[in-house]
Parts: sequence; structure tokens; C-alpha cells
Amino acid sequence: MNVLIVEDNPISARVLEHTLDKHGYETYTASDGSIAMEYLEAHPEVDLVITDLVMPNTDGAELVRNIKARPEWCDLPVVVCTSVKSVNVSQALSAQGCKYVFKPIRADSLMQKVKEVVAQRRPILQTPEQTMSEIGMDFQGFLEVLDAFVKQVDNTIQKLEQQMQEDPLGVVDLRDLMESAKLVRADRLTDILTRVNQTPVGGERSDRYRALHPSLLRELKALQHYLTLYSS
Repeated sequence: MNVLIVEDNPISARVLEHTLDKHGYETYTASDGSIAMEYLEAHPEVDLVITDLVMPNTDGAELVRNIKARPEWCDLPVVVCTSVKSVNVSQALSAQGCKYVFKPIRADSLMQKVKEVVAQRRPILQTPEQTMSEIGMDFQGFLEVLDAFVKQVDNTIQKLEQQMQEDPLGVVDLRDLMESAKLVRADRLTDILTRVNQTPVGGERSDRYRALHPSLLRELKALQHYLTLYSS
């Protein structure tokens, strides 16, 4: 799991990195909310944000509001790690679904909160070992399946990006992608595609498709990142 740490104090940032790295998480660090937003734009594979509140430029509260305002990020879990104990701030951000850890940082409290939010978020893919067992394939055969799926995901991303530039009212056919996502147990992608398909064909479905387009594209790019790492 990939975690973005947003912290302007280098000592606090290092403590967070060390604790999370020790528990098997991949960590990245941004020194304020503005840099964090740029990082999220470029790295769809981020699964969790841990942020301080008091920072220069864009502070933690504004960062949280910006994340929750974006449809493709609104489900992204956020843990606030801060020494600020203002009741008003806590209540406002709790309404955004944030969990809190107060400084000084304690590893047990931090990991408890991280595990709570992670448990509520489905993985990008089921573990390959479990999927291979369920569909009855050996390792080499499953790698070939994943390689074909990578190409399908890449092709779909290209189609979606091209379609939004040339024909914003159009809809890309996603039926084959849905079948493949179910096969390899890409459950988060399957959930989004199911929501797209829940509305009958017509103008209403086009509206739903466009509303879900940012989330769909972000999930595909996160999946692309994961599959590329696994295949390599």
C-alpha cells in the first residue's frame, strides 16, 4: 500500500516514514498541501494520505477539503497527524471522514488508525496467489493473463483520454474490460464499471458515465501502476 505523508517538519516526517516502512508500507513525502496535490495528480496509486494541519502555503485543513471535493479522490482515506487539538477543527475534519492521531507520534496509535482506514478500503487487486488458486492457473499462465490485461488497461486509458478530448459526450465500450476485471479480481475497478452500467443506455447513462469518468480513469491508472510493478 502506498502512503503519502504531508508534513513540513522533517523530523516528524522521518518518524512517520520509518514507522510505516517498518510495517511494509511504501511512503512518499510532501512538505505542504500544494505539493501534495501535485503529487496526487501524478500518482494515482496513492492509497492513503497522512497529513499535518499547520503547514505553509496550503495547510492540512485546506488539503483535506481539496481532496474531498474531487470525485476521483473523495474516497481516498485521510489520517490527520497533528499537535493542534482545536475542537472546531477536529469536528470540521471529522465530518470529512478523517481519523486523528495527535503528536507526539506513537507507533501503536498511528498504526491502529492506519489499519482502521485501510480495512475500509478494498485493495486494487486481490492477491495473485489467491486469484491463481480460484481460477486454477499456474504462475506462468497467470502472468500471461496479466500481461494481456495490462495491454487492455493501457488501451482503455488511451481511449478514455482521447474520447474526452474529441467527443466529451461519447461513451467508451467497457464491456470487455468489465469481464477481464472480474476475472483477475480487480474489485475496485469492477465496482466503478458496475456503477456505470447500472443506468440504461441513453442520455442518463451518458451523464452517469461522465460523472464517474475521473474516478474510472484514476482507478485504471492506479491499476496500471500496480500491474506494471507485478509483471516486472
